[in-house]
Amino acid sequence: MGGVLLVALTAGCAAQVQQSRPVAVEKPAEDVPVTASSASATVPPAQLGISVVSIVDGRSVMLSDGSKAEVTGLAQPGPCWAEAAGNFAKAMLLNQQVRFDRTTGALTLADGTDYALLALGNGAGRSAGTPTPGQKEAEGAAQRVPMGLWGTPCGGKDALETSSAPPPPPPPPPTTTKPKVTTTTPKPPATVFYASCDDVRRAGKAPLYWGQPGYRVELDENRNGVACESRYGYR
Repeated sequence: MGGVLLVALTAGCAAQVQQSRPVAVEKPAEDVPVTASSASATVPPAQLGISVVSIVDGRSVMLSDGSKAEVTGLAQPGPCWAEAAGNFAKAMLLNQQVRFDRTTGALTLADGTDYALLALGNGAGRSAGTPTPGQKEAEGAAQRVPMGLWGTPCGGKDALETSSAPPPPPPPPPTTTKPKVTTTTPKPPATVFYASCDDVRRAGKAPLYWGQPGYRVELDENRNGVACESRYGYR
């Protein structure tokens, strides 16, 4: 009888211990926060990775995605300086990676240079609408030199003024001897070429601005329209 009681007590204790033992409960999975990378990506208004494939004019270019970019802040080029503005855009932008903000119309180079400021500062553009303080400063600097459209022959005007030609002089009286006609061949303009920035400095012409004789894009390593700047030490 005593043995049966001991077995019953032992079984009861074992059951009590088993009931008091904690049961492992699996922790529910926490909600994973949604990040920008996990959400569906939206195309930003300005993105790097597009390049300029052709130049329309001094303020408009065609991009590699097939769209046309018209730079805000630049006026339509005037007939007098339209070709020079287009050449400047070609030298600075063609086949270069750019960032175009379709919301603001701002076009920037890969290094962050604002093209509107670059064109205004080199006289390759005129401000339009209400210019920003930076645009006013850049345009004023080009006017003070003067350079680009602010220099000769445009003098800051979109088109050259044409004055009415004076009446032709009366014909000379007939003569028996024919006047001797002399023709002179005008000399071609001298071409200035500098092989390196050292040659430019020896000639006392550094720095060279875009549009000046001897300026080449190859001498303008940061493509800001100013070649052989002393602070860069170009050769």
